[in-house]
Amino acid sequence: MSDAILTPIAVATGVVVIVVAIAVVLVVLIVTVSMRGRQKRGATRRAENRQELAEANERAARAERDRDIAHEQAQQPNDRGDRPGA
Repeated sequence: MSDAILTPIAVATGVVVIVVAIAVVLVVLIVTVSMRGRQKRGATRRAENRQELAEANERAARAERDRDIAHEQAQQPNDRGDRPGA
């Protein structure tokens, strides 16, 4: 008679253990996918920042070259004999 009473309790305990295990696995999967997505967004953001920095450095180098060219042209005498600023 005691086997008839303990069998449903054992089955119920087994079902609860299985359900809890499935829930833990699902939580771990959700957290892992969430972290992976965050990593991808961070990597994309860093790549965009590197690209913007490279473009800014290129613009700065171009501006420096333009400034040097303008400075050299200002130092050269005019072919017509005019004085600069006259």
